[in-house]
Amino acid sequence: MNFSRPPFSVPEAETPATTVHTTPASPMEPFLKPENPPQHQREPRERRLLRGQMQTDRLPTFEIVIRNISARGLCATCKGLPPVTGEYTEILLPDNRTVTATVRWTNDQVFGVEFDEPIRLDIMMDTLQRLRDLADRNASWEVKSKHRVNDPRPDSARLRRI
Repeated sequence: MNFSRPPFSVPEAETPATTVHTTPASPMEPFLKPENPPQHQREPRERRLLRGQMQTDRLPTFEIVIRNISARGLCATCKGLPPVTGEYTEILLPDNRTVTATVRWTNDQVFGVEFDEPIRLDIMMDTLQRLRDLADRNASWEVKSKHRVNDPRPDSARLRRI
């Protein structure tokens, strides 16, 4: 079997004087991937460890740890039974917004979801920064007496010899 194609040619009457006829380097050339295929551009991710909550029709509300988040989705981990790929979920984000999402992949307790509507990541990060600043202003390094450990020393006169 001969898989080679005859070279492409234009009829003589329509051929300009500068036309160059080329033969494909390989008979499979039309089916090969282009040298520089377009790359799928991922959303920039914010790598954070944030707490959130998730709920599905199958599972009650459970705690998740968000590992990274973008405007279109997040990667998280959970303890216990993870969600199933394709499952519809509601997620309570750390800034107290609830978003709806679909689980796109799972790997043991690690999973990724895609939000139904993109979120404003800058608003969430600003809210979290304000909450951290507020907590820092109200924080104190003073140790309260209720947190002190009372370590009584035994009285040597009261000890028994064995």
